[in-house]
Amino acid sequence: MSAAQRAVHKHTGVNWRFWGQVGLAGAGLLVSLYLTWVKLARVTALCAGVGDCETVQNSAYSEIGGVPIALLGAGMYAFVLVLLLVRRAGTPAQAELAWGAQLATLIAGTAFSAYLTYIELFVINAICPWCVTSAVLILALLALTVDDWRQQILQLR
Repeated sequence: MSAAQRAVHKHTGVNWRFWGQVGLAGAGLLVSLYLTWVKLARVTALCAGVGDCETVQNSAYSEIGGVPIALLGAGMYAFVLVLLLVRRAGTPAQAELAWGAQLATLIAGTAFSAYLTYIELFVINAICPWCVTSAVLILALLALTVDDWRQQILQLR
């Protein structure tokens, strides 16, 4: 990309990494809200014959203190969307704080998601494709966030 293209790119605010993060967080929010609805409405998840959503959703690991894990995930994805908004529209100091909070949230969320995947594989012995989708989304979101951060640092040089 030439210097002129970078200037236009920066001026128009088009940033595929940023919008990719928005898309991944939005998709994660939708998956988490769907799983929350499945849990609270006590309906069968649409797994299309892949995996065993019922076993995962009905396990002791699907809640913490009566709160569905999926609802916690929805809260995390919604929080990341708010942080992305602050990064985009806030002051430079607010954006910097939001960046750190987003990175910390995604590291914690990815670690928790890895723990839950371990539980699915080795304790429950069942896989929920929706849960795996959420795990992939959060890992991709973390990777894109780190790459975005790296690009911002390179632009400061």
